[in-house]
Amino acid sequence: MADPPDINLARRLEDLHTAANKLNIEVVFSDLADPEFPANSGLCKIKGRDIVILDRALPSAQQIEVLLDALKRFDLDTIYLADWIRDRL
Repeated sequence: MADPPDINLARRLEDLHTAANKLNIEVVFSDLADPEFPANSGLCKIKGRDIVILDRALPSAQQIEVLLDALKRFDLDTIYLADWIRDRL
C-alpha cells in the first residue's frame, strides 16, 4: 500500500531540509501574513548567511517548491540528494 500523500510530502520536506543543512542553508519558519510588511517565502542572505524563510501558512507542496527553487542556486554536485530532488532540479 502506498503512503498517504501528506506522509510523502513530509518525507520530501525532510529530504529538502537535510540537503539545505548540508549546504549550510538555514531554514526558518515565520508568519509572513503581516499586511504592513508584505513578504514572500524564499532564499535571502543575512549577514553573509544563506537563509530560506518559509511562511508557516504555506501548504507543504508550496514549501517544497520554495526549497527546490532555493537549492537550484547552489552547487549540488558535492552532496547527496534524494533521487526525486535531482529529478526535479
